[in-house]
Amino acid sequence: MHVTVINVGYGDAILVEPSDRFRLLLDGGSALPSEFEGDPYRIRAASYLKARGIRQLDAVVISHIHEDHVCGLEAVLEQTEVGRIYVPYPVEPFLAGCELTPAAGAARSVPLYTNALNAYRRILLRAREAHIPITVVRAGDTLDLDGDARMRVLAPQEEVLSDYMDLVEQAYRQREDASAVTACLTRLDALSNRTSLLLRFELGSHVLLSAADSCPKEWSQVPKFLLENVNVLKLPHHGQIDSISEQFMANMPLAFVITTSASDRRYNSANPAVYQRLAALFPPERAPQFLFSDEREYPPYFSRPEGFQAITLAMDSGGIIPEFVKV
Repeated sequence: MHVTVINVGYGDAILVEPSDRFRLLLDGGSALPSEFEGDPYRIRAASYLKARGIRQLDAVVISHIHEDHVCGLEAVLEQTEVGRIYVPYPVEPFLAGCELTPAAGAARSVPLYTNALNAYRRILLRAREAHIPITVVRAGDTLDLDGDARMRVLAPQEEVLSDYMDLVEQAYRQREDASAVTACLTRLDALSNRTSLLLRFELGSHVLLSAADSCPKEWSQVPKFLLENVNVLKLPHHGQIDSISEQFMANMPLAFVITTSASDRRYNSANPAVYQRLAALFPPERAPQFLFSDEREYPPYFSRPEGFQAITLAMDSGGIIPEFVKV
């Protein structure tokens, strides 16, 4: 069993391979040229799959709508045969919508969010044209992957999704009113992280909790036992200060904590206070190993001077071994 975190800079692109018969891609990172230009180690998700010779994916999962999670998937779908797409949102409102444009002067994050919203809609349209099934998943769903591997959906909460979809439909209805559309897009951008899928991957004797941008304040309705016996944690929200909760994480026998943050640590991501607090939860002999998808040096937590394009966790009954991949 392998879980590979691709170095897409600031963003998520995670390849889950419970066997050599099944491959699932969770998110696709960014499509911004600036995220990759001039960096010898960052790699687009599509380029990584191509270098690996992966031309077929059994499933693609889209955690939520933000540029650093969605936009890189368009290139993936152009070159890869996909068996099924899993999403957290109802499909029809997007298919019935249109391309949106924010008004000039909107906050910087709003055009980026709009890029993701438009890309997400194009992905759904492409899937419909290519007859790729799209499945909407909800908290409480369990999907069998291959063998004894499964994916459990723990969040988002239904009321958050409902509020989000109300705003989506409002934005499409008001498409001719740039000011009203921009107001909706601004609110959607702020709310989108709360709609992130929180996913528990059960891979043999190992459990990966992949949080996308679902922060612990959204986990109150998750059954407690599903947040226990987690030994690999993909930190939410790129390791920003809201990514940690002693309440939940103290009960996780963590072996590895992975952060998908760019090495420039923009937006106060990969926040040192997060790792200080995490380290304090465990005695030194049981401290988790911290891994960073785009760092080369982060003392005292991480050092890999030679750089890499991905981190693969090879999992078997003997434990978990991290491999630093160059393609």
